[in-house]
Amino acid sequence: MQTLNLLAAVVFLSMLINPVKADNSPTISPGDVISADFLNDIISEAASSNAKLVVTDLEGEWDVEQSTCLGGAAESDGSGLCNGGLSLEGLIEGSTYLKRTDKWRINLDPEDANKFTVRSDEYNFLFNPSFGYLVPNDAVTWECELAGAEILVCLGPNETLTYGSSLGCQTTKCRLHVMMNVNRFNNDEISFSLGPLDTQIEGASGNKFGQFNHLSLIRSGVVKPPQYVRSESSTESATLSWEYPEEANIQFEVFRKDSLFGNYSSVGIVSDNEFVDTDLANGVYWYRVFAKVAERVSRGSNVTKVSIP
Repeated sequence: MQTLNLLAAVVFLSMLINPVKADNSPTISPGDVISADFLNDIISEAASSNAKLVVTDLEGEWDVEQSTCLGGAAESDGSGLCNGGLSLEGLIEGSTYLKRTDKWRINLDPEDANKFTVRSDEYNFLFNPSFGYLVPNDAVTWECELAGAEILVCLGPNETLTYGSSLGCQTTKCRLHVMMNVNRFNNDEISFSLGPLDTQIEGASGNKFGQFNHLSLIRSGVVKPPQYVRSESSTESATLSWEYPEEANIQFEVFRKDSLFGNYSSVGIVSDNEFVDTDLANGVYWYRVFAKVAERVSRGSNVTKVSIP
């Protein structure tokens, strides 16, 4: 009964983290040990994902992936559904919608605690559907605020992204603005989203919900943990394997302990997704794997238990 209660707690806490698992969330495999180490990681992530987002959480460098649709009609081969007649640079091929990546730097305003700037390296990922997609292929600095911990409100550069009275400005010049929903997965993963919006022209057909803009942000330098660590045992040895996306310069450090309340110690570093621990005496061992890139270390993997006969 105690094991079932612990398992139920893990499932509940995992649901609290987010209905959609973040890329850096810990995983659970069949036969895992429900350890204090693993529970503490889940509790920590659940707390961060449900905590109110504040401006200081956004500061830093981010890897950003844009998924967007600008309207249009699908041709026989499926192309054209989302390009809206606009040419975007840096597109990643293979999707019906448009996708590309960039790097952002978010800096806090030293004079106003609720304001910050968003500076892109190569492209402009933010746009207001009412004005079309201006300068999509330029680096842009936006001045932004966080409303109610859930809405991103940004103003474009005062020198370039502006409009006049013919487009609804009540003065000589108004700045282009953007508003997007904010979703927080954990301390290192958030998203900004707009739409989908109804852009159907009266009497026309085709892509009715033709505009959306979804931005996935992962904090730069975060190392993902090894996923789904599995183990097999034989006489005097244990073989561990795990899943991990292909990545240059990645290493994995394997930790082991030989008693339930003992401390983990490192038993080896490998570059492959497998580790063989040899010359083991009869008994029970617990293993956990961490990914490493230079001095950066991931969260720990799930804990797997091995019995040596």
